[in-house]
This record gives sequence, C-alpha cells and structure tokens, in this order.
Amino acid sequence: MEIESKFLVTEEVDFQALESLSELASYALSGAKIQLNEDIFFDTENRAIMASGYYLRVRKSHGEEGSWVTVKSLGGFEGGTHRREEYVSFLPEGKSVLECPDPRIRDLIFELTAGLDLFPLLSLKQKRMIRQVKMGERLVAETYLDRVNLKSGGREKHYNEFEIELKSEGSQEDLEIMRVFLLRHYNLAESHFSKFERAYLFMEKLPENTFLSLRERAFCAQLASQKNMYGKQAQILIGLDRGQTCEELSQLLKVPQTGIKALRSKFKEKRLSIFPFTTYKEKDCEFHLLVGKNHILKKGKKEAGFKRWDPESLLEYYEANTNRAEKTREYALTLFDELFIFHGMGQEERKLLGLAALLKDTGNFIFPEESNRMSREILLTHSIKGLRLHETLMLALITELHDPYVNEKGVISIFKGLNTRLPPGLQNKALMLAAITSIADLFEASGTRPGKIKQLEDALEIEIIGALNEKAAKKFETKSKLWKTLSESKLLFSRAEEEKDLTEDKSEINEAGIKKQAGKDKKPEKKQAGEEKKREEKKAEREEKIEKKNFRQRKEVTVRPADSMAGLACRILSYQFSSMLSHERGTVKGEEIEELHDMRVAVRRMRAATKIFEAYLDSRQLEPYLKGLKITLGSLGEVRDLDVFREKAEKYLKTLPTGHEHDLDSLFAMLTLEREEARKDMLAYLDSEKYQAFKREFSDVLASPENLGLPAINRKHDALPHRVREVLPSILYARLADINAYSEWVDGPYLPVERLHRLRIAAKGMRYTLEFFESVLGEDAKVLVKELKTLQEHLGDMHDAVIAVDRLGSYLKTGEWGSAGSEKASEKKKFPTGAEGIEAYLAYREEELQTLLNTFPEAWERIRNRNFRERIESAIKNLY
Repeated sequence: MEIESKFLVTEEVDFQALESLSELASYALSGAKIQLNEDIFFDTENRAIMASGYYLRVRKSHGEEGSWVTVKSLGGFEGGTHRREEYVSFLPEGKSVLECPDPRIRDLIFELTAGLDLFPLLSLKQKRMIRQVKMGERLVAETYLDRVNLKSGGREKHYNEFEIELKSEGSQEDLEIMRVFLLRHYNLAESHFSKFERAYLFMEKLPENTFLSLRERAFCAQLASQKNMYGKQAQILIGLDRGQTCEELSQLLKVPQTGIKALRSKFKEKRLSIFPFTTYKEKDCEFHLLVGKNHILKKGKKEAGFKRWDPESLLEYYEANTNRAEKTREYALTLFDELFIFHGMGQEERKLLGLAALLKDTGNFIFPEESNRMSREILLTHSIKGLRLHETLMLALITELHDPYVNEKGVISIFKGLNTRLPPGLQNKALMLAAITSIADLFEASGTRPGKIKQLEDALEIEIIGALNEKAAKKFETKSKLWKTLSESKLLFSRAEEEKDLTEDKSEINEAGIKKQAGKDKKPEKKQAGEEKKREEKKAEREEKIEKKNFRQRKEVTVRPADSMAGLACRILSYQFSSMLSHERGTVKGEEIEELHDMRVAVRRMRAATKIFEAYLDSRQLEPYLKGLKITLGSLGEVRDLDVFREKAEKYLKTLPTGHEHDLDSLFAMLTLEREEARKDMLAYLDSEKYQAFKREFSDVLASPENLGLPAINRKHDALPHRVREVLPSILYARLADINAYSEWVDGPYLPVERLHRLRIAAKGMRYTLEFFESVLGEDAKVLVKELKTLQEHLGDMHDAVIAVDRLGSYLKTGEWGSAGSEKASEKKKFPTGAEGIEAYLAYREEELQTLLNTFPEAWERIRNRNFRERIESAIKNLY
C-alpha cells in the first residue's frame, strides 16, 4: 500500500524554496539525489487495466540498467492523503512486462488484461529530486520534488509537483504534521490525481472535475458500443459525463427522460455496482495463470503436464451427448446470424458461441446438479486448441451463464460468485452469447429448429420449424428470460408457415385415409382378418431383419483408459439391450433355440454390468430396470434349461449302440410337455404390457445416459476416482479375491456342491469384467478369459449334472418332472414307462458328475497358480 500526500507547486519561488530545504517541520532531510525518469504507461486497446481500477507503468531512469514495473490502483484520494495499492518489481534490461521476474505482478497483469495484447498508452518525463525524511534514526518518509513534462498530439504541458511518501517506520500522524506544515508555509495546492491520471486527462482533453472517474469512464466505454441494456446505460452515463442534458440524451437514445434521471440517481448512489460485471479483486483465485501462455495453470502443476484439446476430443473424454451438442451449435449459429442486427458482434464472438454451444454440457457427467459450473472448470483447465486466454475465459463464462430461466437478479447473483476475471466489455458479450445459447438449447430440447426472425413494432418474433403446438410455443417465451432482460424487448415464437401448411395437409390426408378405410371395412370380416394377419406377419419379419441388421452393424463397445465408468456402463448396457431386442423375435418364433440362448446371455450380461459398475450408477434410477431384467431372465430361464437338458440327453443317446434310440422316449415326451408349458408362460410375459413398458422405459433411460451416472465429485466437491485407469485395477483384484476366497471351501477332499455353484458365479463375474474391458487390457485379458471360461464350463457341467441327477431321480420315483423335494414331484407316485433306459441315463450322469468332481482340482489350479495373477498385473499395465 502506497500512502502519500501530493502538492502542485504553482510558483517557481516555492519550487526553489523546496529545493533548498534542510528540514521539514521538525524532521531532518538528507542530501538530494537527482533522477531523470521516463515513464511509459501500458494498457490494452479497450483499456482493460483502467476499467479494473489500475494502471501499469514502466519507469526507466537515465544511466541505470533495467527498469521498474509498477501496478497501482486508480483514485484513492481522501482527506489530503492518497492511499493506493502498489506492486513494484525490477525488470531486467531487454525484458517485457510479461517477463517480469515477480510472479505476483506477472499474474496480476494477466488477470487484469485476460491475456489481451498491451500497447503504450502514454508517456511522460520528469526530473526528480529525492530526499529521505528522518526523525533521529527512524526513516519516516521520502520526498520527491518533480519537474514533469507531458506531450500529446502536438501539445505540451509542464508542471511541478511535490510528494511525501510514507515509509515503513513512518505513521499517518507524521504525514499529517508535514502536510499541514507545507500548506501553512508555502503556496501549494493539494493534488487529487496521480501523475498518470493527470497525464491521461491532458491526453484526452478532459476537465479535472467530471461526472465519471477515469476508471468509470474506461468501464463504460467498453460497454457503450454494445447493443443491450447495459450498453445503453453506459451510453447514458458517458453522455452525462460529457455534459449532455437528459432531454438531449432522451432524443438521441430514444429513452424516456424519467429513465435517464432514475439511472443518474441510482449511479450517484451505487456507482459501478449498478452493473453486474465483476472486475479484479484481491483474493486467492481458484486458478492461476501461466506466464506467457494462453491457458490456465493449477497451483503446483508443471507446464509440461498440459495438453491442448480439440473440442471433439473434449466432448468424447467427458462423454457428452455429441448429437445434442452439434445440434445446439448449429441452432446457436443460426440464431447468431439472424440476430446480428440486434447484437452487432463479429466473427470472433461467433466462433466462441459455436464452441460454447458445443461444450456447455461437458460437466454433466462430473456433477449433473452443477453441470454449468463443472463445464466452466473443465474449460478453464483443458485448454482448447487455437484459443487465446481471453477467449478461454469468455468460453468458460458463457458456459456458466448459460441458463434459459435466469433474469436480471439472477445475472447479478451469478456474477457475484464468479472467479472468471474478464474486462466488463467481454463479460457483457459473454452474457449476450449465453442468452443465444440458452434459446438454441430450447430448440434442441424440443426437437425443433429456428427459422426466420422478424422485428415487430415492440418485439422480436422467431419462427419455429418442427412439430410444436401453440401451447408449447408459449413455453418458449417464458423460458428465454435472459435475452429479454438484455435486449429489453419482448420475444415471441411462432410456427413457420410451411409447418402450418404441413399440419393442414396431414389433417386432410388423415381424413381421406379414414374415408378410404371405411370403404375397406365393408369387406367380409373373416377375409379382412386374414389379410390383416398376413400383413402383420410380413411387417414383423421385415422388422426382425432390420433389427438384426442394425445390431450386426453396431460395433462392440471399445474401452479406453480415460473413459468414465458411468459412461462406459451406459454404453455396455445400451449395446447388450440392443442385443436382447435383436433376438427377441427369434425367441418368440421358436424356430432356432440359439435365439433364446443369445437373448438370455444379453440379459445376463446386463445384470453383470450393473453389478460391476454399481458404484458409478444411480441405484435409485436403475432399480426398476434391474427388477425388469430379473423377471425377463426368469421367464427365459426355464425354457432354456429344458433345451440344454434335452440337448445333453440327445448327445448321450448317440453314444449308445444300435437299438437303444428310443430309450428316453418317455422322458422326451415329458420334456416336450414341460417345455410347451414353460414356453407358454414365457410368451405370455414377452407379450405383456409389463414387459413392453419395461422395454420402452429402459430404452428411454439409456437414450439419456447422463441421468444414470453418479457425480464424479462429492457434495464437498472432492474429486472421486471414476475413470477406467483409476478404478479398474482395484475392481480386477477384488474379483480375483472373490474367487480366491473359496480356496478354504474347495481345496479339501469334500467338495460342497453349493459352494462350487457360488464359485461358478464368482468366476463368471470376473470373466464378464475381463470381457467388458478386453479391448483396453490387451492379449493377456483374452488368455485370462479363456482360463476362466474353462473353469466356468467345468463348474457349469458339474451344476447341470447335479440338477440332472436330482431331476432324473425324482422322475423315476414319481413320473413327474421337478426336483426331488418339490411340491410337484411329491404329489404323485407312479413309475414312468421306459424306466430302464432312464435309469441307465441317470447312472451315466452320476458317473459324469464324479468325473467332474475328480478333475476339478486340475481346473481350479489353473486359476490359483501364480501365472494367472501375473497375467492380471500385465494386463493392468496397458492402462498406463
């Protein structure tokens, strides 16, 4: 903080007297040191530093190496004393201000300018006499007696000034004693301005007493050329500063005099706080700027760690909905072009609008409840290729301001909490672009697109192209408050004429269709029903072919280390859901049993995926669909189990000698009856409204995956691990631990069948995990899957053999199909025909079971050995 008193020395006799002083009041003065200084003041083209309330000076002293860089606050005069923020650093010879060795000043300049280019604004020369002021050994202050020379536009001005600047050992009381002494004994006038402020007034030919301060003038000048409510307010304030009357401004700007007077009164009371825009504040910001670069550097982060992103890669990395993003961009650019006459912005702003519309939802997967804020943080920490610093900051600000419901009060509250520092003019442009983005978002969300824009007497009318009724069009008007607030004009939405014509044409076609159908209805009912059935069958066949073709054309889900677990889960679920649907018609037709098998596998994989990814999915959103998957799996299971049982029995018959082909005929007859009953139940479920509703609703949820994923940060905004490379290693080791936990149960001489069944489920869980991530884990994963599949098949055959032994034993005792302990099997006591052949098959399955039990340790050892774990470790290395 600089604290000083400044005086204009208007008489030469007083100047000479001050030159010869040996003491000041009761304070001793040291010998004089003479400096010849040249000061050059820098700012951006739009006066961004001044608009933030500062100025930047580079001082070169004759005969000395290097220069001194100073950043000072404007104003600060009160009660005879100047108090200003001051930051000073030495600048080595040949270095620019952006290469200043003091990072505090360097970062401050970047924050004040947002990376915009600096230009020399004005310069002055002065001859300075410097003396130290002491009271005993205490250094109280320094005095500066200056002869100042100003030049601008062929004009020249000279004036003299005397300053007393407090040092660390001086006090306000010391300064006041010297100030009063000087005013009493010399003909001096207190100066209310710094040398920069006085030089700027001279350059701009401004009087000393004006309605606006220099900072206020620079602030308003940035806004005045912009076509919105804040631009108009700035024009009024600048007009008042120039001395124009309310009447003159009313005629010029088409604003009522009462509005101008109200603004003047409000400004006198609140000054620049009438505008929502923030400027630099001394605080610990969330982000720090990397010197000389156009991107953001987090604390402690090395420059080498930064990557420049293209927009498409960023969309993919944060798994935003690309189709929605591209449509929103298209509509935003259309609106920008159509609204040009109302906003007047150029190609640079158009480019930023396109990027903002494209990238506004990148934060949705991180934390949907604060999507705008998360998108802003992503854009600040992921530098977009080709953008300069101020463009990056504008892009982040547009994203945060994007809200179709925000009004003027909402705008003020949003800006209050911003950490994005930009000159007010750029903030205002960002606000306008955010308003356009919000309208474009409304079109995308409603499935419509913008048409022509007409200017009515007191409103703007935007055409809506697409299916939208009048009631929905009215909703557009209530959801575009930000634009209406800024433009101060009503916004109307109406359907395009061609859409109205199309609706009328459709209505006429429908009426004609009804009349035609009425004629058809006169055909005999029986014949009509038969034709209808044939049409339905042909339609079903076409749809089945299309469904299967579409699924075959879909690529398997490819995984990358940077994928988020939630996004990947949704892609896997979507793929498997499509697989399930592609086999549904074949399952219903029942001509190929593999259709049912494939449909069941797809459902199983979806259930497995929900368990693998459960830590990253919203269980409340997913719960209804988990229930639907379970019921669907159950309806398919009984038919498929009977198919598998029969398939193995038929293989057994082929091993028998000639003459035994009919040994299991009675069993097959029973299986046929059981399968027909089970298939009847399955078809009833697949045709039920319950199943149809499950498919519709699950399909809708998978179409908007952002609703299923959990946030990647918690309520305290702590980052949570959520990408594949961060969490997959722990998942794989956890799955391996699940399998190894069965060692104490299956390593002994007695093998509990139930434990083996549970081990099979654990092995299947790890196999599915490896298969889901196979594309990122490499060749080792394929070998691991093969080993697990071998164990799983061994345990599966064992499980099937146990079920077969139980069912066959029950059938031989009761003549009914079911487990030995089931209510159905215990109801009747009758012996089936062909019992000898069935008993032989039972013995065969018992022997098979024993063989599988005997060979289990060998299959188990392939998973338990050291090589299996080493392969997992090798596969994990592919993530990094």
